[in-house]
Amino acid sequence: MYTSLLSGLRNNRNRYLSEKMYNRMKSLFPDQKQDLVAGVILLSNIYSSVGEHELATTFRSDQINYLGKNVKLGLSCTEVNGQLVTFHAHDHSHERSSEIFSEIDRLTSELIAHGYKCDSSWITRRLKEGETDLSVLCGHSERIAIAYNFVEQPGTKFIQITGNLRVCGDCHQAIKLIAKIRQCYIIVSDVNRIHHFSPNGQCSCQDHF
Repeated sequence: MYTSLLSGLRNNRNRYLSEKMYNRMKSLFPDQKQDLVAGVILLSNIYSSVGEHELATTFRSDQINYLGKNVKLGLSCTEVNGQLVTFHAHDHSHERSSEIFSEIDRLTSELIAHGYKCDSSWITRRLKEGETDLSVLCGHSERIAIAYNFVEQPGTKFIQITGNLRVCGDCHQAIKLIAKIRQCYIIVSDVNRIHHFSPNGQCSCQDHF
């Protein structure tokens, strides 16, 4: 329940209440380490969303070390032609990775042409040399899985993805646009809910995720 409330506060960028909520979680459920890790990630996202990037990085590192847990690696699974494939962020391990990332570039160009602007508040680490906000966000596992579907089945009208983390707000906005631009249905099952993205550019969650 508390992580769901934190998710809602993240969408509203409410730092004060988010800090109170996380501290309440720590006091009430000190042994539920995985839930607390999720709370750390959400609160660090909130810090980033209000421009406190250094605080986000420090808080995330300190709290994860304190809890003794590693941040779960985000994965996205998709099935195409009877084959199940799993991707992590910036994953170049697939034999068709060059085609996949070329498709990501095409999708990104289409998104920008339709008014997309990346939301850097969803980046909770320092950029590495050569990285940009756009390159980091466009390398999320959900987008790789979507691009893979288009590479394997050009013109596909249905894509289904399962992720082990909550989809970030920037990817959520991008996927709405991708569904509209490519006129396809995209279903993304994340840790919180099942998102049905339609060709009209809307999501079944009505942006309450």
